[in-house]
Amino acid sequence: MKILHLISGGDNGGAKTHVITLLKELSKHADITLVCLLEENFAKEAREQGINVVVLKQNKRYKLDIVNRLVEMLKKDKYDILHCHGARANFLAMFIKKKYSIPTVSTIHSDYKSDFDNNLYKKIVYTTLNYFSLKRMDYFIAITNQFKKMLVDRGFKDNKIFVAYNGTRIIEKCYSLSKQEFLDRYNIEYDENKVYVGIVTRLHPVKGIPVFLKAAAKVLKTSSNILFLIAGNGDEKHTEKYKEFVINNDLGDKIRFLGFIKDIDNFYNAIDINTLTSHSESFPYALLEGSLNKKATISSAVGGIPEMIIHEESGLLFEDNNYEQLAEYIIKLAEDKELRNRYSENLHNRVKNNFSDVDMAQSHIEIYNKILKN
Repeated sequence: MKILHLISGGDNGGAKTHVITLLKELSKHADITLVCLLEENFAKEAREQGINVVVLKQNKRYKLDIVNRLVEMLKKDKYDILHCHGARANFLAMFIKKKYSIPTVSTIHSDYKSDFDNNLYKKIVYTTLNYFSLKRMDYFIAITNQFKKMLVDRGFKDNKIFVAYNGTRIIEKCYSLSKQEFLDRYNIEYDENKVYVGIVTRLHPVKGIPVFLKAAAKVLKTSSNILFLIAGNGDEKHTEKYKEFVINNDLGDKIRFLGFIKDIDNFYNAIDINTLTSHSESFPYALLEGSLNKKATISSAVGGIPEMIIHEESGLLFEDNNYEQLAEYIIKLAEDKELRNRYSENLHNRVKNNFSDVDMAQSHIEIYNKILKN
């Protein structure tokens, strides 16, 4: 079985983690090639993981000469399936199918209607083009049941949609620095009596950072032994806006922005409570990776998150945008170490038993076989 995976190669965050994690494991079971349209960190990191990477540079989205090169590659090496990730790959697949008959499948990593919310021009143009491209796709892999329902509700055929959850590599010890060593790196005082609450996210409106900040401000009115840490970066406009909130509320010593952190497992090891405040999500790696480090988790109940976290069993889920409920849950867990430990252990076991990279790869092999049989 030969599968060509196509992606822009400029992706970061969950999509990049998903593809690299998936292809590393898939390569043990099938002949896999990853084609990137940009020579950036994505391609470099994929190569470092032993994935067969080919870069076919496409400097502009509208440069369609790349289609002939992809068709030639598909024909010459006799690939069985073209697997697309993201709007750019979906768009090219629409033209490839006019020149060469090959089953096409696209992974739905997010709500495609919200992918370009931060840019009005892109939202109008790219979202429309992506929709037309998706309508011409043969099959889809939704990473949650909620995403499959979303597609069906929008007129996509149920029998063309498969579900395969995101998975993560199961490692018992992920971190390399102690809690104190990590905090020292950022000149943050280590105090065993403090509770450290963290969030790993892009500093983007869809990630609900104001919800996190408002909840933190509310918590800190009554709890002085809690410190809030934010890992991630974003565009300057939104980052400055969030930092202004912290300054205006005199919380500079209680809420710390750490920026992008490459060795993210050391961040998870340093915190006691992992949070996510997104308004829209799929099946986020920020929670999967946090679970490996056995961190008690609080998240907004959006997207596929309720399929991962069982409320009051393996974590706590709050209503989207409800910062008061988030604040209440943070205080609840901060004051009850035993409850934190129980939730973290339960989530760790749930992820280990259901959402591993091996499970994810096996699901894809089964899906590919069904596609080829059809």
